[in-house]
Amino acid sequence: MKNIRLWLPVMALAGLISAGCFLVSGQFTVTFNFNDPINIVSPTALAGQYIDLNTVSEYNDHKGDLKDVADLAVLGQFTNLTGNAAAVELWMVATPGGALTTDAAVRAAGQKIWGPLNLPANGSVNVGWDQSAALFTGRQALITEIKGDGEFALYALANGAYSFRINKGALIAVISAGK
Repeated sequence: MKNIRLWLPVMALAGLISAGCFLVSGQFTVTFNFNDPINIVSPTALAGQYIDLNTVSEYNDHKGDLKDVADLAVLGQFTNLTGNAAAVELWMVATPGGALTTDAAVRAAGQKIWGPLNLPANGSVNVGWDQSAALFTGRQALITEIKGDGEFALYALANGAYSFRINKGALIAVISAGK
C-alpha cells in the first residue's frame, strides 16, 4: 500500500514530463543602465535615453515567458545645476522615431510616467528604490512597453528654465515569468 502511494505521484509526474508539460515560473531583474552622465542643459537642448531591453540578456532570454512586471524603479543621482529649485519628471515616448530635443516636442509625443522629484537649488538627490517607486504616475504605460517590444525612450523634464544632470541612472524592472 505504501508503494502505491509513492508510485502514483511519480507516475503522474512522469506522464506530465513525457507530454511536455512543465510548470516553470519565477522572477528576474532587468537592469538597463543609462548613458553616464546624462546632461539636460535646457528645455530646448534635451538629451533623452533610448531604451532597448532586447539588448539586456535577462530580458531577451525570458521575454517569451514574460507574464507581468512586479516592480519598477528609476535610480540615480539627480543634480540641479541652477540656482532655482526644480521639479523633475520622466516622460516616455513609446515609439521613438528619432531624438527629440525640446521640452515641447517630448510633451506632445510622450506621456509622463514618473515624478515630480523635487531638486533643491544647486543640490542633488540620490534616488533609491522606495523613493522611485512612490514617484511613478504612469506605471501601467511603462509596463505595457516592457511587455510589448521593449523599446522606448525616456526624457527628463522640469519646470521653467532648467539644467540638471543624471549620474549612474538606471531603469530596473522586476519581471514575473512562467510557462
